Amino acid sequence: MKFKFATLAIFVSASAFAAETPLSVPSDPKAQFFVLEKGGSGSERTIVTKRAGSSGTSYSKRLYNCSDSTVKYLGTGDSLKAMSKSMPDPNMGPIVEGSIAYYVGLEACK
Repeated sequence: MKFKFATLAIFVSASAFAAETPLSVPSDPKAQFFVLEKGGSGSERTIVTKRAGSSGTSYSKRLYNCSDSTVKYLGTGDSLKAMSKSMPDPNMGPIVEGSIAYYVGLEACK
């Protein structure tokens, strides 16, 4: 019984990390974007994205204030581990309509 539970737990956790939802970002047409995780509630939301393009793959975690239309990076890197170790931006900044942050923010603030 313990073996079945452990096996099931491994498959469930692996599938949770493997979930990548495609995200359309028209301002960066040569790259593919994926949402890996969304969090938060109310006006403050977080989102982790993966960008795959000609320069390689990168990961970003952003904090959005959906009410104020502002954003800041909480981390970025060439791997999820590097992203989690990077320093966050000190301040929120305005979101420019049509930018990558704009399209990612539309998803984060849904």
